[in-house]
Amino acid sequence: MKHFINIKDIPAKDLRSIIESSKKRKKNNKKENFFTNKLMIILMEKPSLRTRMSLLNAAYAGGGKAITLRSDEIHLGLKGESIKDTAKVLSRSGDLFVFRTANHKKIMEFKKYLSIPLICGLSNKTHALQAVSDVQFIEETLRKNISNIIVSWVGDGNNNVINSLIEISAKLKFKLNIGCPKKYSPKESLNWARKNGGKINVFYNAREAVKNSDVVITDKWISLHESNKNKKLKELKKFQVNSKLMSFAKKNAIFLHCLPASIGREVTKEVLYGKQSRVYSQAENRISSVKSVIKYCFK
Repeated sequence: MKHFINIKDIPAKDLRSIIESSKKRKKNNKKENFFTNKLMIILMEKPSLRTRMSLLNAAYAGGGKAITLRSDEIHLGLKGESIKDTAKVLSRSGDLFVFRTANHKKIMEFKKYLSIPLICGLSNKTHALQAVSDVQFIEETLRKNISNIIVSWVGDGNNNVINSLIEISAKLKFKLNIGCPKKYSPKESLNWARKNGGKINVFYNAREAVKNSDVVITDKWISLHESNKNKKLKELKKFQVNSKLMSFAKKNAIFLHCLPASIGREVTKEVLYGKQSRVYSQAENRISSVKSVIKYCFK
């Protein structure tokens, strides 16, 4: 039994195996039995479209079933129902637990008490499902190994998606440029990655960050739990991905965004819906990737 939570805790060979098996799955697209007669329990404390749909798709495609829950439906944190009690009951009710939350500490507490695999569907610290899927998609789209690709991230340099991207860049040894205001530069994940051979550069200028890059990625600037939103929007204004910024990347560079996007903030309409954008194919790719993550958890 394995969990899938933080990229840094997963061996590089396992990450590569997940990516390569995802590519094969996507190409063959045939019925499988990696989840036969098993039940996936999905608990969502944060809204979800792509993660939810990819999980449900993968569970049924693998021969199993899935059920989705909300924390306010199951007394979690209410009426004395602890995470320990919840984890013990869930472990006797299903075969795989997926938790999506704004509080990473809850993820780690569930891990302590579960006796079934745990997949992090997202937390305030990590989004490993997104990172491993994006690497797979980038390699397939550009038709070369990620170690030969320059990836640039622009915007908030200290959110869950970039944390996981930083960690996977160190694991798989590819160059990652980050363009962000100094105030929003990465912290813990960057320190870990540099100690573990990560080739990561942080720029406080968006143009320098995307210069000659193969891939430009951004994400929403504001999360639901954040305060001082107006101040943050002003501070990130110079890091918007627009047509002018994309011109500093390679001519055939692609644009990615995990969605949902705030048009006019982190990205313009022209880029999001332009010829370099691959956001819908990027989202679709999550299906094959999640299938491989599920199979990994039961190895």
